[in-house]
Amino acid sequence: MFKYFFTYIDRIPKESRNELFSAQHLLALAMVACAWVLIILLFKNRTTKAKWKAIKCMSMLLPLLELAQMLWYKSIGEFSWGYTLPLHLCSLMSIILPVMAFTGNSLLQEYSYAIGLAPALMTLLTPDVYYYPAVSFIYMQTMVVHGIICLIPLFMVFCMDFRPDIRKLPRVMAILVCFALMMIPVNHFTGGNYFFLRYPAAGSPMESFAGLVGSPWYLIPTFMLGCVLWIIFYLPFMVLRRAEVKNSVKMPAAAVKEEEKEHVLTG
Repeated sequence: MFKYFFTYIDRIPKESRNELFSAQHLLALAMVACAWVLIILLFKNRTTKAKWKAIKCMSMLLPLLELAQMLWYKSIGEFSWGYTLPLHLCSLMSIILPVMAFTGNSLLQEYSYAIGLAPALMTLLTPDVYYYPAVSFIYMQTMVVHGIICLIPLFMVFCMDFRPDIRKLPRVMAILVCFALMMIPVNHFTGGNYFFLRYPAAGSPMESFAGLVGSPWYLIPTFMLGCVLWIIFYLPFMVLRRAEVKNSVKMPAAAVKEEEKEHVLTG
């Protein structure tokens, strides 16, 4: 089972490699989802201080796991300045989420929900290391990292009454665009593909888009897919906020009617 745990993919026999949505992949997804539910239930009724401490601990696991990944690539002679730095869309969260956790910045909280949740969830469903055996360092590291990136915003929603606000989305997108622009020269000098600006991630929907429209035009349908996911993720909170506004309008009107009724009864 652990024969190829630290082995690079080129040295793993084809018959031992994994596939998307195989039994191993589905089992890994189920384990990640169960971990989300257990942690949320465990902290649901804890104090706010305990919840923030949990977020800090979870966020600090991310840079440690990213460092472990870089050391692994270095140890097997596959370290690359154009691939293994924590500058991908999700791996950059290993820097952003600890900053958010220790500062409590509201815009970074929104960023963790809008930019962290959807891409990390897509990576769990279509990991770019899907061909590694499920019991391998890089596969498990990928699932755990992206599981934590998803868990933190979910934890804030279900345990800390965080309510995503679509009105902040333009500012979040501005931050994302700034990061993407910063990756252009980085990709140029390292020959890398950070933010997948040069070619799509293997096994991802981007790969299908690239087959249809080519590179770099696959970024357009990828952005459109992101917009669909944003609508799905933000819609429940938009409905909830609208209902709260309606209730707040009705309550004063009901109070006025009750006061008029009392005035009539008392003469």
